[in-house]
Amino acid sequence: MLRFIVLLMFFVGFTAQVHADAHVNVILRTDKTALGNDLVYPEGKAMVSAFELTVPVGGPITPHTHSFPVLIMMQEGEATITYEDGTVSVYKAGDAFIEDTGIVHSSENTGTVPVKLLVVAIGVDGERIMTPVEN
Repeated sequence: MLRFIVLLMFFVGFTAQVHADAHVNVILRTDKTALGNDLVYPEGKAMVSAFELTVPVGGPITPHTHSFPVLIMMQEGEATITYEDGTVSVYKAGDAFIEDTGIVHSSENTGTVPVKLLVVAIGVDGERIMTPVEN
């Protein structure tokens, strides 16, 4: 009887896992940043922060850098990011990317509706998510 119960639990658990996996929608799986650079994790006590950011139409985000990987998931709108080397990338609702570390970039809402972003910073306790840079 014990074998039957253990076997039943195994199959129920396996079936539940298969069922859950059937509904997974992968948003992003990468080891590269938006500019194609390798992801680099900082040393120190890990701290993950997640928040929603809204940028009004035409609104800019000041030039800045990151000292650790930051995942951006575009929920609504259109944003144009300009990097210090002149590279320009346009992201729209549904896009996801990792911002580069140590590279100055700025962005602007170039769409017709407010931009809504889900931001997930995979950083270090005590470090800033964003460091503004003077023009």
